[in-house]
Amino acid sequence: MMLSDNLSTRMTAILLAGLAVMLVIGAALLVWPQGQGEGGVRFYQLPRPSEALAIVEAVEAVPPATRPKVVKALDTGVIRTTLETDFPPPQLRARAADDGDAGYEAYRQALGGRDLRIDIRRGGRLREGALPGRHALRLSVRLADGEVLVLRRRAPETARRFFGRVSLAGAALLVVTLLMLVLAVRQTTRPVSQLAHEVARFGDDLDAKALPLRGPRELRELSVAFNTMQGRIRGLMDERTRMLAAIAHDLRTYLTRLTLRAEFIADEAQRAKAGSDLAEMSQLLDDTLLFARQDAGRGDGARSVDVRRELETLVALRREMGQPVALAPEAAGAAWASPLALRRMVDNLLDNAARYGGAAKVDARPLGRRVEIMVLDDGPGLPAEVLETITAPFERGEASRNRRTGGAGLGLSIVQALAKGQGGRLILANRPEGGLAATIELPSGPLS
Repeated sequence: MMLSDNLSTRMTAILLAGLAVMLVIGAALLVWPQGQGEGGVRFYQLPRPSEALAIVEAVEAVPPATRPKVVKALDTGVIRTTLETDFPPPQLRARAADDGDAGYEAYRQALGGRDLRIDIRRGGRLREGALPGRHALRLSVRLADGEVLVLRRRAPETARRFFGRVSLAGAALLVVTLLMLVLAVRQTTRPVSQLAHEVARFGDDLDAKALPLRGPRELRELSVAFNTMQGRIRGLMDERTRMLAAIAHDLRTYLTRLTLRAEFIADEAQRAKAGSDLAEMSQLLDDTLLFARQDAGRGDGARSVDVRRELETLVALRREMGQPVALAPEAAGAAWASPLALRRMVDNLLDNAARYGGAAKVDARPLGRRVEIMVLDDGPGLPAEVLETITAPFERGEASRNRRTGGAGLGLSIVQALAKGQGGRLILANRPEGGLAATIELPSGPLS
């Protein structure tokens, strides 16, 4: 399974994996067999034939009454030594070694023809050379007086301690190390998360405060670079707004002159057309300037607004104009937004619904800490590829530029800009029963 995309999780997992590898290597070095000759310490193996002979002769050399003490003294190493009255029964998943194995013959010759039995794992054999091998489990030798000396392999005392008390100490060390890692990783990654949050907030609010210079040197340098870029972008946006405002001011002067001159056109029909064209040009300037400024979309004047009351006012005005607009009876909710921005957003969506959908229905419902305001129409909807680009400036679902058939394509762009400025978003989707659903999602309380 792939690691999480979270930076702190990745760093913790990598460090813990390194610590686990170190512990495994330490355990392996502690219990791994050492030495190649007769005197080497061989964990988890039976004694070699010469060593087995020395043990048997030592036990046989003492009186029967003293043998338990000798056996107890021999039982402290890597070989477990016991005295039995007869050969013990076979172990599970084990079998007696074949008499024809070269390793078995080496034990027979070393022990001087004594009656013996070697239990090995099923599927294994006593190999010649690296005797007795890891498959050998138990060596049983009948002594001269009839007793059976049993030699079993076992973990050495150092290994048993490691997997006993030392394992507890290792677990405690692991827990302490884990806590230290979590603290260190948190201290390292927390400034990164805060930086990402502040950067994302700047995308929605050009007036966001500069990033605080906290954390390691590299993060402080990154914050300084971002603050510099933020200032430049804000300056460019303000310069664009000032330029458009100046252009709009100058153009309005000429539009005013043309409007006055249009009154002297003798032909009444041509005079009306000229006046209509000039009015559309003035409205286009207002829309362009509003989109460029986005002043109402930066949270200025935001407060708790009774959504139903605002919708009732807007729907009543539309109905007075003869438009088939209805308000859902269950519409309710409170939004944290500028009342002016809320009215502009809903008005623009109702304009689109009136142009393309004929009838429209307005609804609102609270969703936890947010509220949804929906404008539903009965029109033809929009193709999927158009839904992805319709909110871009000057994009339209209708090809002409006639304001009576759809305007210049800034209405939805303005709604989207205003919604983002209020901490919300605009969602467009085709309704299953036909028509378009335009949803404004806004916070119900102040943004933290």
